[in-house]
Amino acid sequence: MSDTPADTPAETKPSFRGDVTVELLKHSASDTDVLWAARVSTAGEQSLEEVSKDPERSKGLINFLMRDRHGSPFEHNSMTFFISAPIFVFREFMRHRVGWCVAGDTEITLESESGTLSRRTIADLHRLWHLDAGDRPQQVRCYDEETLTARRARIVDVIESGVKPLIRIVTAAGRALRATVDHAVLTPDGWRKAGELTTGDAVLAEATERNAAPDVIVSIADDGEEMTYDLSVEGPWHNFLADGIVVHNSYNEESGRYRNLQPVFYVPAEDRKLVQQGRPGKYEFVPGSAAQQELTGRAMRDSYLQAYEAYQRMLAEGVAREVARAVLPVGLFSSMYATCNARSLMHFLGLRTQHEQAKVPSFPQREIEMVGERMEEHWAKLMPLTHAAFNANGRIAP
Repeated sequence: MSDTPADTPAETKPSFRGDVTVELLKHSASDTDVLWAARVSTAGEQSLEEVSKDPERSKGLINFLMRDRHGSPFEHNSMTFFISAPIFVFREFMRHRVGWCVAGDTEITLESESGTLSRRTIADLHRLWHLDAGDRPQQVRCYDEETLTARRARIVDVIESGVKPLIRIVTAAGRALRATVDHAVLTPDGWRKAGELTTGDAVLAEATERNAAPDVIVSIADDGEEMTYDLSVEGPWHNFLADGIVVHNSYNEESGRYRNLQPVFYVPAEDRKLVQQGRPGKYEFVPGSAAQQELTGRAMRDSYLQAYEAYQRMLAEGVAREVARAVLPVGLFSSMYATCNARSLMHFLGLRTQHEQAKVPSFPQREIEMVGERMEEHWAKLMPLTHAAFNANGRIAP
């Protein structure tokens, strides 16, 4: 049976754009989050009161943390963005998720087409996906978040996310999850950050063969720092089992398996520099001529229209969306939700934006830089002291 509805439209008018969309959907992010995290070990519950009493001291503390690269206080916050951009931007973007991660020895539950379950560590999965030439696992066990029944989700990528501080959550059933404080864990009351959970709370974990059930937390403790990893899985259920506990991934891109992809395509705006001059490692981009601008726009539009026409023909003939989408180009616009903390965002901005105050120069592709600039605008309003310290210290993430 095809997953293509009978009322698939015969024609959808294509559109072209040269910008990107970045919207801040929700956040729990302020400079006081950094100050609280830095002071709570010495000031305890008085730390927030101190912040409001002494703003200049607060500014100095944030600058000290940034300068000396004390990074963990910048992780106790969260921002979720809606981003609409060409697909090729997302293929670069997804490498930068360093907020929600699990330890390398975390065992991921895999599921074959026949329903057979197996486990591999996420570090092994990363090696199989990126370093080995052999077969790589394609699907994980996930759960319908409303019915808590087991499903399968296709792996999109396995990401090495850098060395991060971890906490260890142990449950009554003997499960132990090692994750960053920002990693989202499914509970009977919905998604919660790992760092927000306390002893006595319940998380959802694999129970019977086809269902998830609550498992009570018996201990939570800091667990050092080490290399961390994350999975990107295809929807509609963006979760997977990590050591038997249902956790989220931080990157949810629009799925071409469950809906028709709309014909919105990227064509560079007139101010997009088209020509690269200089040798590798030492080059610059300069504006193209009028002829180059015209050729680029015309060639892109013609190619997009031909590809989308083939996509629609395949859908009309009953070809499944997940197959038909293979003809579509990376200039097609997609959308995603991306969640990060201030530390991971600073890491992203340091690599994917050019800035006169940057100690280490970066040469990002302009389109992902546009996304970064808009994310930075939102973040600067939420955490002005942290943003100022980031710039003052050479835009190097702590």
